[in-house]
This record gives sequence, C-alpha cells and structure tokens, in this order.
Amino acid sequence: MPSKKTLYIPGQNEPFELSRSKVDLFLQCPKCFYIDRSEKHRIARPSGPMSYIPTAIDLLLKEDFDKHRNDQTVHPYCSDNNINLIPFQHDEIKDWQNNRKGIRYHDINTNFILYGAIDDCWVDDKEKLFVADYKTTTVSYDKKTKEPLPASLDEKGAPHKYWYKKQVEFYQWLFTQKGFEVSSTSYFVFCSAFYKNIENFNEELKFKIELLSYEGDFSWVDNTIINIKNTLESEDAPDSDPNCKHCIYRNSLI
Repeated sequence: MPSKKTLYIPGQNEPFELSRSKVDLFLQCPKCFYIDRSEKHRIARPSGPMSYIPTAIDLLLKEDFDKHRNDQTVHPYCSDNNINLIPFQHDEIKDWQNNRKGIRYHDINTNFILYGAIDDCWVDDKEKLFVADYKTTTVSYDKKTKEPLPASLDEKGAPHKYWYKKQVEFYQWLFTQKGFEVSSTSYFVFCSAFYKNIENFNEELKFKIELLSYEGDFSWVDNTIINIKNTLESEDAPDSDPNCKHCIYRNSLI
C-alpha cells in the first residue's frame, strides 16, 4: 500500500486525509487552509496550548458513559433530562473516539478520507444514532444578580459556539455516509465549573451538568469538500477571509 502524504500535491492519485478540524479551517479562511495543507507552502496556522482540564473531563465522562454502554443502560444525565437514549455499543467505538483515528469515510468523488473523533454517540430503541459532544467550560453569571445562568448555544457574544454546531453536523454527515441512520438531533453535555461565590477552593472544582439539544443540518458538507478539492488543485492561493486575524497580521508584516 502506498504511503499517504500529509500535505496535498495537485493531481495526486493517493487518497488525502482531511480531518474535521481542517474542514473548519477552510470554512474560517480558505487562504489559511490552503497554505496549511498545500505541499507548496507548508505554513501551518499557529495553534494555542492544549487544554488539559477539558481533556481530563472528557476522559472521565467517556469512562462514566462506558459503564452504561457495557450495561446497556441509560446514563443518569440522560434520564434526569427525560432523554431515553443508551450509549451506542459498537466494535469501533474506541477508534471513533480516538483522535488519531476517528470515524473515517473515503469520499470517492474527491478521493478524500474524511474523519473526526467523536466524544460519544447514543442510540434509541429503533437503532437511530444521536451524536453527543462534551463541552467543559465555566459557569456564566448574571452581571447584575451574580447568579449562575443556564448553559446556552446562543452565539451572541460567543461566536465559538457556531463551530460547536458545525462540529456535530460534520459527525452526523460522517455517520450517514457510513450507512447509519442518524437523527438530526444531537446533544451537548455541558460541564460548567463554578468559580464565583466559592468560600474555599479546597483543591477541587464543582460542576453543574446540563444537556442541550441541537437540530443539525449537514447539507453544507458535500459542497464544502468539493470546494476544498478545487482549492487544493489550484496553483494559486485563494483570497483570505476579510475578517481573518491571522491573514491581517501576516499582511501587516509584508
């Protein structure tokens, strides 16, 4: 089997691996994506440090949901919210949750191997899948009353939540391409840490757990990957997104 290239060369015959995060990058700024993935440029967009606490919480949640996966029972977080879904039991679940593997689909039209690592997926009594994603954050507080506010998917003042939605929609698309029956409803498990009005730290954080549903629409994915293919096949970099801070900074140095 020929070795897979990390970066793209126009006209290549080998399948090209493209992660969910790189699809996000294309949506954010086609130029940043192009020079990041093109063998011609090899200029990766800078990334921030790894978030170790959210990673630890993700691991704990996966282990906790695995207990109910093995027993095929509804997790209390779900039952407390009247969500009668069971963690999906499948031979590949550990691969799907592995950042180095993920759920993978070879799109013949583009010759892309598209993949992404899920946090979890749940199933109903009709074998329909529901994508689930864990989000670790801090509690939001009312500015006047200082009381905790419920978790929200509202993008106002929190544009990163737009990418939460794109993330689960991409996973829904992947599962659909793999032949699974997938619900348009996905769930976010918000683990929000309290940090105000705490008398003593005592070397521990307390969290509130909230489950939020979201109705996804992955109809954007097919055209997006075609656009990505056309972009990578070009010898010229596309225009930047006008609001891309990375491109604005790069241009200021010229």
